[in-house]
Amino acid sequence: MLNKYRAAEKDRIRVGTFWQKRVEQLAADDPRLAEHLPAAGTPLPSGAATCFVTTEDGAVWLGSDNGLTRCCEAEPYCRDRVQFFTAPRWLPDPKCLALAADGRGVWVRTETGGARIWMEEITYETKAAEYDSRICRRQLRHDFVTEPHFAQKDDWDHWRVESSDNDGLWTAMYAAGACFEYAVTGSEDSHMRARRTVNAVLSLVDVTGRPGYPARSFVVPGEKVPEDGLWIPREDGVIWKSDTSSDELVGHFMIYLLAHELLPDEDIRRRTAEAAAAIADHIMANGRYLIDVTGKPTRWGRWSKEYFDGFGHSDQALNAAELLAGLKVAAFLTGEPRFAEQYRSVALDDGYADIVCTYLESIEELNFSDEELGYLSYLPLVLLEDDPFLRGRYREAMGQWWQNIRREANPLWTYIYKLIAPEVDYDMESCLWTLRRMPWDMRYSSAAVETRADVTYVEDTDRFGKRQIVDLLAPDERRIMKWNSNPFVPESGGGFLAEEPGTVYTFPYWLGRYFGFIEEA
Repeated sequence: MLNKYRAAEKDRIRVGTFWQKRVEQLAADDPRLAEHLPAAGTPLPSGAATCFVTTEDGAVWLGSDNGLTRCCEAEPYCRDRVQFFTAPRWLPDPKCLALAADGRGVWVRTETGGARIWMEEITYETKAAEYDSRICRRQLRHDFVTEPHFAQKDDWDHWRVESSDNDGLWTAMYAAGACFEYAVTGSEDSHMRARRTVNAVLSLVDVTGRPGYPARSFVVPGEKVPEDGLWIPREDGVIWKSDTSSDELVGHFMIYLLAHELLPDEDIRRRTAEAAAAIADHIMANGRYLIDVTGKPTRWGRWSKEYFDGFGHSDQALNAAELLAGLKVAAFLTGEPRFAEQYRSVALDDGYADIVCTYLESIEELNFSDEELGYLSYLPLVLLEDDPFLRGRYREAMGQWWQNIRREANPLWTYIYKLIAPEVDYDMESCLWTLRRMPWDMRYSSAAVETRADVTYVEDTDRFGKRQIVDLLAPDERRIMKWNSNPFVPESGGGFLAEEPGTVYTFPYWLGRYFGFIEEA
C-alpha cells in the first residue's frame, strides 16, 4: 500500500559502485612509513605545499602544513573534485612532510606519525550493511539504538552504552530504515533488526504503566541513571524517564505505521495499532496535551489551540502537523471511525490544515530539529492522505520548510518531499553525494574547519551562538551529526570517544530504495 508513490522515471538514479575513503593512522615508528615514504617530501616551487604526488586515477594530492588536499578534475560530480583531509580525523597532525602514491590512495608522513588513506570500491548497499553490523555489535542497549562511548581512542573492545534523552525517536528512525530494507530485500537479517528495534520502541509504552503515555527511556537495576530529566521508579527496580516530548511521539507514530505495513508479524501489527490508539486517546481526552505523572502537561507535549495562541505560537505549524499525523496513523491502523472523525474535525473544523501552512509567518528562529520533526510527521500524512484538498495543504506546508532544506543536500528530507511534490526539480545527485561522503569512521572528532582558507562564515550565528559557513561542506569534512543538527555549523570535537550510529545513512538509503529514488545496478 505504501509504495503507491513510487518515484517517477526522471527521479530515479541507477547506482553502481563508488570509491569510499578509508584511513588508518600510523605511529611515527610504524615500519610501513619507512617502507613507503622518503624522509622528506618533494616541495613545490611556489612553496604553497610541502609535497605532492599523483595517483593512478589522475588525482593530485598536495600536502601542506595545514593538511592534505586531493584534486581530481576527472571526478564526475563537481563537489568531489577538491577534497580536504586534516587532523585529527584523517591525520595524526596537520603538517604533511612526505607523500607516496598507493593505487588511488596515498601514504602520508606527518610530524608526529603518518596515515594510509585509500579508496575502496564498494556499493551503497555494502556501506549500509557495514553501518548495520556496527549497530548490532556495539550500538544497542535493550535494543535501543544509541551511541557507544569508548574507554580510549582506537580501543574497539571496551565501550559502554547508556540511556539517551530520545531513545524512542533515534530507535524509531533506525527501525524505519530496517523496515524499508526488509520490504526491498525480504532478508531475514533485516527482518530481525526491524523486529528487535520496533519492539524496543513499543516497550516504552508498556514500561510506564500509564495507558497512552510512553517513556523517553528506561534503565534496569545495575544501570546508571542519567542526572538529567524526571525519572520514575517502579517496584521491580526499573526506572523510566518521564516528561516525554513531542519528539518521541513523532517517532512512535511514524514507526507504528511503517512496521504495521511493511513487516509480516501479526503481533507487531496488533501492538502498533493498540499503541497508536492509546496515545491518540490520551492526547484527545486531555485537551490535546500529553499529561505527565505530575498531572500537568509535559514541556513539549502540547498541541492545543490555546498553546498555539500563547507561548507555543512559533511551534504551531509543526505541532499541528504532529497531531494530524498521530490521528491519521491511529485511524488507519485501527480502522476505528472515531479517529477518522477526530482527524477531519481537527484538520478542517479546527483549522489545523491551515495552521500547518503558517510556518514562515510564525517562525522565530531556524531550528533544524524542527525540520526533522516536521518531515517525519509529514511522512505518514504523505503516505496515507488521499483527499486532494488536504494533500494540497500538506504540500504547501512542506514547501515552506523546503525553502531552507533545499540547500542542505539532505537525502531523507528530499525523498520525503519528493513523494508529495514530484514536479519539484532538485539535484538528485546531491543526495547520493551526501550518502557517498558520509565517513566510514563515524566516531566524533574535530574536522578542523577553522584552519581552512576556502571557508567563508556568515555574519549571523545560529540559535546556539555557533558560527555558520556559507557553503555546505561534505559530510566527511564537517562534524559528525544526526539529521536534527545544523550542517552549516561544521566544527565540533569528540576525541574519537563516541560513535554515531549509521541511521543517518541507512534510513534515507533504504527509503530511497523502497520508493525508487535509488536503484542498485
